[in-house]
Amino acid sequence: MAQDASTETSEQRRSHTGEDLRALTRKVLTVAASVIRVLTVVFAAILVIHVILSVAGANPANGITVFFRDLASNLTLGIGDLFLPASESLRIILNFGLAAVVWIVIGIVVSKLLNALAP
Repeated sequence: MAQDASTETSEQRRSHTGEDLRALTRKVLTVAASVIRVLTVVFAAILVIHVILSVAGANPANGITVFFRDLASNLTLGIGDLFLPASESLRIILNFGLAAVVWIVIGIVVSKLLNALAP
């Protein structure tokens, strides 16, 4: 009889441990999905700010313009020179705008995958 009580307690502990592990995994995956969504939106915002500054004719030597241009150049995902129209403004809009859209799509897809994996 005493063994039955200890066996039930041991099984209950294993059950609680499994539930705790699933809850922790769910929480970690949910937080990771949120972090990825936030990061990809920030990356897209940097690209959009660069497009706005460039198209609006901001001083290219200004520190803020240089800061966003340098950041945006590192976030183009290799498509910074995909389109080469004659107009510089159109080139920036197409290439950096497309990169911003791709970052948003990446954020949505990866966060949905992580949320789907959460138990």
